[in-house]
Amino acid sequence: MRHSYSQSQKGSATIIALIVVSLVAICVSSLMWQQDFEIRKTQIYKENTQVSWLQRSLIDVVRLVLRIDLVNGQEVDHLGEIWALPIENSRIEDFLKNQDLPEELKSIKFSGSIQDAQALFNVANLWDVNISTINLTGVQTYANLLEQLGLNKNLADQTAQYILRNNRRLQYLDELINIPGYNSDTIKSINRFAIVLPEPTAVNLNTTSIEVLLALWPTLSQSDAAQFIQLRLSMPLKSQNDITQLLTKIQPNKTTQALSSVGVKSDYWLAQTNMLIEQRNISTQTLIQRFTARQPDNNYTAVLWSKQKIIQMK
Repeated sequence: MRHSYSQSQKGSATIIALIVVSLVAICVSSLMWQQDFEIRKTQIYKENTQVSWLQRSLIDVVRLVLRIDLVNGQEVDHLGEIWALPIENSRIEDFLKNQDLPEELKSIKFSGSIQDAQALFNVANLWDVNISTINLTGVQTYANLLEQLGLNKNLADQTAQYILRNNRRLQYLDELINIPGYNSDTIKSINRFAIVLPEPTAVNLNTTSIEVLLALWPTLSQSDAAQFIQLRLSMPLKSQNDITQLLTKIQPNKTTQALSSVGVKSDYWLAQTNMLIEQRNISTQTLIQRFTARQPDNNYTAVLWSKQKIIQMK
């Protein structure tokens, strides 16, 4: 009996020992996991801080370029200016050769470009500045653009009526998805040729595309629009009179006057930046407004919004 009791005690002690060992192992594993988690969290924070710093630096460079361009000439913006020159496949260390950079920063590649936002059709041109009345010229231009892209041109009037009825100001082009008739494919099709700006703006004819030109003047042919693009490259337009003269040169037998919704300068710009950091491709699009006079914060530019997309590389 005593032998059986002794065996039972030994068995219980063994089980208790196993349980204690298991608990210790779980605690140790938990502590190690927590330590790894904290280390990884610190690393992620460091990486995100670096990305944020680099993005801010790139945008500051864009703002400086736009400021320099303003100093060089306030009346005209065209594709022969400094802002139109892209930066491609560059490394951080190429620009900071005299700095003692961490290894993880040296390997970062980046590229960037500035696009004239007023080269695109501004959806805000469908209404007046207060969104109280519909701009029929803007609606017709948008309808022409949609038709060129193989889309339903009636969306132009539907968009104008919907926003006016709901008194809801748009900020991003993606918000069109909330209007009946739009889907992701539709927005993807117009994304290259349209934008939403905070106010109605003129289309800059020195920078716009053939598609937007044809939307503005449907009487132009594809070859007419291509000729317009070619001629403006050799001699940028400087005034409304230049626009009228160029249209007359292209179509000498037709009277085509410049519209009030076109111009030769811009106040809004899109900065496209891309960074390759280890296995991440980080692309950012930023809308910048430029002013002709110094603002209360002593700047000539302001960031209106910024959108980021991260792709994990394999």
